[in-house]
Amino acid sequence: MKTTKPWISGMFAAVMLTGSLAVSPITHAETDGGQNTVKNVIMVIPDGMGNSITGLTRWYQNGKPLEVDSYVNGLVRTYASNSITTDSGAAATAYATGHKAVTESLSILPHEVTMPGVPATKAEDKNKPVPTLLEAARLAGKSTGLVFTCTLDDATPDAFVSHAVSRNESENITKQMVYSGVDVVFGGGSALLKPEGKDGGARKDGADLTKALQAQGYDYVTSKTGMDQSKAKKIWGLFQPWNLEADFDRDPKQQPSLAEMTSKSLSILSSNPNGFFLMVEASDIDTYGHENDPVGMVSETLAYDKAMKVAIDFAKKDGHTAVISMADHNTGGLYLTNYDSAKQFNAVMQKAKHTNHAIREKIKKDGSNLKQVLEQDYGLTGLTSRELAEIKKAWKQEDGDFSGVIGRMLGEKAGISFANEDHTSEEVVLYAYHPNGFKPTDFAKSGVLQNTDINKYVQFIMGFHLDELGKSLYASGHDIRALGATVTFDNSNKAFPVAVVKKGGKQIRLAVDKNYAVVNGQKKTLKIPTLLIDNRLWTDRAVLDLLK
Repeated sequence: MKTTKPWISGMFAAVMLTGSLAVSPITHAETDGGQNTVKNVIMVIPDGMGNSITGLTRWYQNGKPLEVDSYVNGLVRTYASNSITTDSGAAATAYATGHKAVTESLSILPHEVTMPGVPATKAEDKNKPVPTLLEAARLAGKSTGLVFTCTLDDATPDAFVSHAVSRNESENITKQMVYSGVDVVFGGGSALLKPEGKDGGARKDGADLTKALQAQGYDYVTSKTGMDQSKAKKIWGLFQPWNLEADFDRDPKQQPSLAEMTSKSLSILSSNPNGFFLMVEASDIDTYGHENDPVGMVSETLAYDKAMKVAIDFAKKDGHTAVISMADHNTGGLYLTNYDSAKQFNAVMQKAKHTNHAIREKIKKDGSNLKQVLEQDYGLTGLTSRELAEIKKAWKQEDGDFSGVIGRMLGEKAGISFANEDHTSEEVVLYAYHPNGFKPTDFAKSGVLQNTDINKYVQFIMGFHLDELGKSLYASGHDIRALGATVTFDNSNKAFPVAVVKKGGKQIRLAVDKNYAVVNGQKKTLKIPTLLIDNRLWTDRAVLDLLK
């Protein structure tokens, strides 16, 4: 989610004592899962959900267990190749590719390795793209899907279908996603598909990517009704211009829940007899962690739990599906410091009906109803004049920490404190379901896994070999030149560079971030989009055959 400075947890010493430093502790042969092979995998990532957040959520519902509690399997270490504390880009890269990565990067080999136990990258392989589980599933003939509550250019979903040095390359990453071949995409970020000045669009390159989707045969919908009524096997549904509204805030007639998007995805993807891979992200636990909003954290954790129930119920009924879930990191450093009874805790927390986002929308422009809204919708009663003045000051300032101010005040009354507004580095809880009971901890032979082990486990039970796939999938500009071809770039439209490959009388035009080649005027579909990473060209290895 948000880009932040790493924060080194005060618990680092304890963390370093749990689990091996080695990034590749798996020593047995990784061929296929044998009797433990499954046809389908659902990976659910609750972004920013630390163990204290699930604890908060249980108390919010009077101590009742969460659906996921029955599926706790172990702990996952989250550090990046260059940092104790990760970001979502590096963390999702580990889950998607099986490689530790530099913070901010997406599904490329690290150009910087400073953490112990992380293999060094050869000079020629730095920033090289590596295939993801979703790409492997698609190339194996399986259906694929992405479900999230953030915008479509956010790091977690992007790491499964795009490759970049920086997760902030929004417009390029979005193009890669559109041309990735993924079958189902549900989430937020419709503004990122339209040009500025058109239908609320925000793209500066002038592209209308909804037309690109429709040209590829996708149904494109922007409402819950559109999603529910669609019969398409290839569909994009983006239900807000930016992030989706929190589950506590959304209009259920207009915006689907995370559970509903998951259910619809499964109904589409499961029609493929070859199986599917689906990544679901409860994106905004992290958002509200950054904002120190305990109400938002509870809202989105409950939404995650409902989506997990949908996934596990499907898996149990299907009999050929594994479900694996773990956060990418914790966010906010939340602590429960309440020495009072649960009744007193909930006397504060259960009065809160909406997150700080909805609270801000309800406050009139002149602020005249601010106190009333905070009391009725956020549970902030009995505010002192000093507290009210602090809230008003933050509300009036465009860059004021309104969310943090009211969130921390609510926390103080409920016995909740926050360490920061950032990511933290402790292990996260692993949840898993497998039809034969073969869990990630059985595979890793450890109760504490590396985030890269999660990827290796999924490879094992799906019969994938990502390292071998990478060798047969990517060709570099160097590989192309080795065949006697020249490579130049047509930058006449700076937003849409095209690599021009020439050999003899043959010309191949490769549009960067798109999955096709134009060979002597004829368009040919490629298995992957062409990439320009750190000024190096990468494309489908099939291009080499086109030159021969």
